[in-house]
Amino acid sequence: MYKIILSDGTTLENLELNGNNFIAQEEIDSSVFEGKLSEITFTDGKHTETMQDAILCSNRVVDGRSWLVFAEKTEEMKLREKIQELYEALDLMLAGVTE
Repeated sequence: MYKIILSDGTTLENLELNGNNFIAQEEIDSSVFEGKLSEITFTDGKHTETMQDAILCSNRVVDGRSWLVFAEKTEEMKLREKIQELYEALDLMLAGVTE
């Protein structure tokens, strides 16, 4: 069984691993992961892996169980996020000028 520890300390336990899918015994709402993937740790008690700047790629529910897939953000994804933040900041600045 696997355990996932999110960056805020939230822990998901008793997960099965099937390929790159972590399978929870119940449905987990995707909102549980929002803002909590800057660092994510996976462990089975013997082996531990940590991801930085992760994303939830998939949260597929099958028979009431969530199948979760995570990946690290690519450099392109990080760049797009920064550009989007700049556009939003510029939009706010322009809105203040035109009011």
